[in-house]
Amino acid sequence: MENMDYVIMLRESLEKKADILRVLQIRNKEQAEILQNPNTTPDDLEKNMNMKSELIDRIIMLDDGFEQLFNRVKDILDEDRETYADEIRLMQDLIRRIADLTADVEASEYKNKEYAKTRFANIKKDIREIKRSGDVVTSYYKNMMARTRAGDPAFLDKKK
Repeated sequence: MENMDYVIMLRESLEKKADILRVLQIRNKEQAEILQNPNTTPDDLEKNMNMKSELIDRIIMLDDGFEQLFNRVKDILDEDRETYADEIRLMQDLIRRIADLTADVEASEYKNKEYAKTRFANIKKDIREIKRSGDVVTSYYKNMMARTRAGDPAFLDKKK
């Protein structure tokens, strides 16, 4: 394979990573909507998280492949920078864009973490209120049953 092909593969790998990061941004926005909407289900959140996990796995694979390929051609790039100057410039621009996208994804992940904490705290509060209501109903039922036993004077025949 010609050296220029390797350099083009490096650039294409960076382009794919940038595309995946854009999709990850969209999935993060969807996740924020899921976490903020009380009518969504845990299944909605799980589906979103699974899609994001697949995207992250693809990014990791791309990074590993990029690193291996770069280690193969870095000496060639250093020796003949002028030949590959245009591709190097494109890759530098892509790397800047990827850094910006990564920072945006990390910021939205942090926001989603906070939304999740709030959502789960509200769910816990609702569960506690439901449990407390159930305890009140049980207590009321026990008190009513204790008063209506057969020996209670209100149920005895006063005519003897």
